[in-house]
Amino acid sequence: MPTNSNKLFNFWYVLVVLILVWGVNFIFWGSIGVARLLTEKINALIFGKNRNGLKEHQIEEEEVAVIVPAHNEELVIADTLKSLLNITKPTNIFVVSDGSSDSTAQIAHQYGVSVLELNPNRGKAGAIETSILRFKISQKYKAVVLIDADTRLKNDYLKKALPFFDDPEVVAIAGFASTIWQREKLSWRQMLFVLHRDRIYFLFQMLIKFGQTWKYANVTHIVPGFASIYRTSILNQIDINPSGLVIEDFNMTFEVHRKKLGKIAHHPSVVAYTQDPDNLKDYYRQIKRWHLGFWQTIRLHGFWPSKFWLSMAITLMEVVLGNLTFLLMPLLILTYFVLDSSFFLTVFFITWAVDYLLTIIVALFQKRWEYLIVGLTFPLLRFVDAVALLLAIPRAFLVRSDGRWISPSRRAEGSLGQIST
Repeated sequence: MPTNSNKLFNFWYVLVVLILVWGVNFIFWGSIGVARLLTEKINALIFGKNRNGLKEHQIEEEEVAVIVPAHNEELVIADTLKSLLNITKPTNIFVVSDGSSDSTAQIAHQYGVSVLELNPNRGKAGAIETSILRFKISQKYKAVVLIDADTRLKNDYLKKALPFFDDPEVVAIAGFASTIWQREKLSWRQMLFVLHRDRIYFLFQMLIKFGQTWKYANVTHIVPGFASIYRTSILNQIDINPSGLVIEDFNMTFEVHRKKLGKIAHHPSVVAYTQDPDNLKDYYRQIKRWHLGFWQTIRLHGFWPSKFWLSMAITLMEVVLGNLTFLLMPLLILTYFVLDSSFFLTVFFITWAVDYLLTIIVALFQKRWEYLIVGLTFPLLRFVDAVALLLAIPRAFLVRSDGRWISPSRRAEGSLGQIST
């Protein structure tokens, strides 16, 4: 019979495991996010103006360029351009076909936008850098939107985003990521990957990023490249395309922080939709690329004394320990059979239960009952995530990348009007 001391040990052990898996960032930054929400509500009641308490916008919609780097995106580029034409003029849209071997460029030409064809493939960062120089974006526009070829911006994207630039300290805006959701076009197996990714988006942005991007904090480590806005006045101070990196968005975010260029804004109302992988091969290839790019950026920039790096240090510790713990979860099940002990099996099921509880919460917010089915198996993908992240650490210090890309398999989705949001 277990003694009281054993029960106490077991309780604390389970608690430690849960903290390792989920971390304290959810609690801490979630609390900061609540404080931000309350403060903004109070300010809105007092000032009765825009969210910054100012009367006029410093950047208008016609003063914003949109750059769309694309590599073999013929299945999705048309729908992306249609969504862009709902919020801006074709003369403000610039498509960069980066070494495409399909009809991406030809389709883009049909919509009256500016098209630049690059050969050979230079990678996304190289395509962005080249287009900024070739089209003189910094000289002609006050801000630039960087989006992927599968991104659909909500029709009020600019209307919701640009008021943040009324604060002269804000130099970048991170879009609120949401997956393109078309239930009737997805099998249950495809939904597993799509909804797992959308759950990550929702939880990270609502419970962590919203707090991290409060103007008094300003410590977010990522302005996602699929939907971001930058003041053009800072572009010449950002090294967009340094050698050795596989992706650009982590690096651009670190550049903003390290060079103290200004603040990064983020809000759930600035919504952009993206097409996420629906199979294991594309899913793993994408997260492997993301994780490698993250650790390569850490290697490139190193440490500098700042509140940003204080937050990053805590995040890195949680990320490594949490994913290492999740990687070892199969051993917890094995101990049940080898050691004839139910304790570690209990730890596993408690971890799974907490994971599923979060899935239920997201399902309620998004009103998608499908989460309740596929969410039962999300821990399997958490294991895949852990493998990709941990393997990326040594590769980041051993592998130098050229940034050239291979797009995941695409699905023809249709316009936003046909997409459940």
